[in-house]
Amino acid sequence: MERIFRPGAIGALMDEYERVSLELRNLLSTISQEEFIKIYDPLTTDEDCRSIQSVMKHVVRAGYGYADQICVFLKKPVVNNDYHVYNVVHAIEELEKVINFTADIISDRLKMTEKEILATRQETKWGLYDIEMMFEHAIVHILRHRRQIEKWLYFVSKR
Repeated sequence: MERIFRPGAIGALMDEYERVSLELRNLLSTISQEEFIKIYDPLTTDEDCRSIQSVMKHVVRAGYGYADQICVFLKKPVVNNDYHVYNVVHAIEELEKVINFTADIISDRLKMTEKEILATRQETKWGLYDIEMMFEHAIVHILRHRRQIEKWLYFVSKR
């Protein structure tokens, strides 16, 4: 696969978002359906963190939430996306769709200046954010959940 290096600050963030998504998709491609639906944390009160499936539903839902907020920042229409995460294949496909959707949203805004980026700053459900901060949040969100899944798989393999 040919590597793409998008121009500009927003382009760089999109590249990193795509990269962490690929790492998570690669991890998912190594697991079975049984591992995908297995309850790893039966004691948690967070319904999004019981199984890899629940984590991936959360990751995809959040990805669309970040994309929606980016649309608001850029004064573009928000799109209500429909998705399904029934199995590992769906999870991989849906995560790729989120990333492609986000890339499409920002394709004409890759080279935003620092002034333009700061002008997007507004109150969100996460606090006072701008487009750069939203991308950073989205990137780290995937990293945290990838790590969570890796830990579950690691400790299960040690039993």
